Amino acid sequence: MAHTPRTHAAAAGVLYLTTHVTSVLAVAAYGSGLLAWGVLLELGLAVGCVGTGVLLWLLLRGTGPARAATFALLRTVEAAVILAGTLPMLATAWLHDASVGSAPDGRTTASDGATADLTAVIGDALDRVHTASFLVGQGLVISVNTIVLGWLLLDSRAVPRALALLGLAGGGLVLTSNLAQLFGAIPLNGAVAGACAAPVFAFEVWLAVLLMVRGLRVAPPPSTMRTDDPVPRERAADPA
Repeated sequence: MAHTPRTHAAAAGVLYLTTHVTSVLAVAAYGSGLLAWGVLLELGLAVGCVGTGVLLWLLLRGTGPARAATFALLRTVEAAVILAGTLPMLATAWLHDASVGSAPDGRTTASDGATADLTAVIGDALDRVHTASFLVGQGLVISVNTIVLGWLLLDSRAVPRALALLGLAGGGLVLTSNLAQLFGAIPLNGAVAGACAAPVFAFEVWLAVLLMVRGLRVAPPPSTMRTDDPVPRERAADPA
């Protein structure tokens, strides 16, 4: 398949939807105690983050090179934080396996009480590390990269104005919500935080569908553009 803006846009749309599916399934897996599956799903989520960053950089670098590169970098940072968050979950899974052994007759025997209590404390601490990584990666970082993307889409007119404004507003709302969670003003991952995240969810799903169905109204390649200037150079040079 030829590497065209249309194929890049379709791939980016698929990856955006993939990030949503993997993130939701990862939360469900962790909640069900399927830690290894949760880690695997978050690995897929991280790949999707990097993929969308690179593909949208390829599509939008002609209209705003600096902002497109910033978005791609922030998506990579988000992926790195997500990957870092999988480490305590892996450690929790291994800790649980180590705390329970098999007797010679095949019956499972738990460790003694003191060791079990220590294991529970360590497991709780590791879970909090994962929660912190979620707050930073899928909270603070994603809010900033959504604002950058919304700003770029608004200036480039690559998508409907309402979609770009939704990204700007949603990113700002998520940033405010996660700062409030960071400083204890609202509960972590509570109802308020969920409501504040809804606009970004709507923005990303709308953008994903648009990318797959129509693509973006992208500008010419960077060689014909001024830096962060949405007007093509040759058009700007036309006499009045």
